[in-house]
Amino acid sequence: MPLVITCFCITFLSLVSVVTFCAERKNLLIATGDYPPWTSEVSRGQGFVNHVITEAFAHRGFTVYYHFLPWARSYGDTERGKFSALSYWACSKKTQKTFYCSDPMHTESYVFFHEKNIHFPKWKKLSDLKAFRIGATRGYTYTKAFWQAYKNKTLDIIVNNDDETSFKMLLKGRLDAVAVSSITGLLILNQKFGYKIANTITFNSKPIVENTAHLLFPKSRKESLHLLKVFNQGLMKIKEDGTYDQYFDDLIMGKY
Repeated sequence: MPLVITCFCITFLSLVSVVTFCAERKNLLIATGDYPPWTSEVSRGQGFVNHVITEAFAHRGFTVYYHFLPWARSYGDTERGKFSALSYWACSKKTQKTFYCSDPMHTESYVFFHEKNIHFPKWKKLSDLKAFRIGATRGYTYTKAFWQAYKNKTLDIIVNNDDETSFKMLLKGRLDAVAVSSITGLLILNQKFGYKIANTITFNSKPIVENTAHLLFPKSRKESLHLLKVFNQGLMKIKEDGTYDQYFDDLIMGKY
């Protein structure tokens, strides 16, 4: 669904004049994927990030609807102009070729989760982990070096469609580590597997990467620069009035 501006007109006839009143409604359809607590069809506000996006646009008079897709498809479909924006992505050089990036919404640390009973090295470079079977999720950004190691098979990386599948493989001994955001990983473990099992898993403190998260607007759509400006203004507003901080506090407390 593209940006829709609908005008409802009510006409009053009289002996003297015709008076028309119009009300404007602005709707946006944004592509997204399932990545709780950041984005989720079943979470409050459809996830922390989507909640922030909805509120930022609401301050500027827009109503947002979300269409959930696999991450790779959500990127491709939005890039081709099927959706008004994509929630959400890192602002890489590759991404900037076909998208405009919003101001950062938050920062994510991607780390390696593993069972507590295995020795996980104090790694400095990815090649230090060549003895490990690592679970990754299709469509995630991670780093260029990470995906190059997968392509060249210098690391044993198994790519799945979602993080939960990777954690199931980890618990069955089919993986040694899972690469995922620290907050997302902890949420999945506690919600999907329970405290007892979650307590057997930890994560390495060294991040693979720390990415800022952005709303992406496709360069293939003529209204994208306007919507980029509108969103950034709304995001600034909710950071100034305390709404963003309240949502982030709720995120930390597990309310998403």
